[in-house]
Amino acid sequence: MSNKYTVFIICKNEEVFNEKCIMLKPFMKKICNIVWIPAIFLKSTACNKKLTKKLNTRYNTSKKSILYKLGCISAHRNALLGIINNQSTNNLILEEDAVIQKNLPKPPPSSCYVGGWIVPPLISNAGKVKVSIPNIKKNALNNIDYDKFMILTTHSLFIKTVTEAKEILYDTIDKESIKNYDIYLANNKILDTFYYPPMFVQGKHVSEIDGKVNKNDSNTTNYGL
Repeated sequence: MSNKYTVFIICKNEEVFNEKCIMLKPFMKKICNIVWIPAIFLKSTACNKKLTKKLNTRYNTSKKSILYKLGCISAHRNALLGIINNQSTNNLILEEDAVIQKNLPKPPPSSCYVGGWIVPPLISNAGKVKVSIPNIKKNALNNIDYDKFMILTTHSLFIKTVTEAKEILYDTIDKESIKNYDIYLANNKILDTFYYPPMFVQGKHVSEIDGKVNKNDSNTTNYGL
């Protein structure tokens, strides 16, 4: 088994992909391959509007937002399919706003979050109630206690094996309806550990949905702890 990463980058065009490759250039000794996964932007067509029933979300979520979120899920499915097709181990799935921190450590021993936003189990408390994790281990995996917290955002995920990629892919396809991808991962406890400190944060960017600058850069810095 290779002890190097295969990196799958979900982004909208080759220009952004090349920028992300430059970001990772100082760490190429730890990377065996970088693969571009084109982002998917579903248009508001009659056929695609039927797909909006596939996303289980709040009643007042706009059709545009639903289509964007469904496109995000589709792109992540393609990244999982890329893992399967490449038969690769130690896989990083990055969205285009993922920004690497100071170092890229050796691949963790199991699948985990390598960045994200740690929030209370009740999502409505996200950003309102602080989560405290005592005795957090540095440069190591930490268990997720889903009774006390969960992790949101999918800008950086580590999928160790092809088998796990298949399980996640087939599970999302089998569901009649699915929630936002980060909610799906958390609610189904797909990943039970997170690497600390985070390898990646979500960079400040303008939302493709509403054109506003979100706060995920601060939310994901040190997992928002």
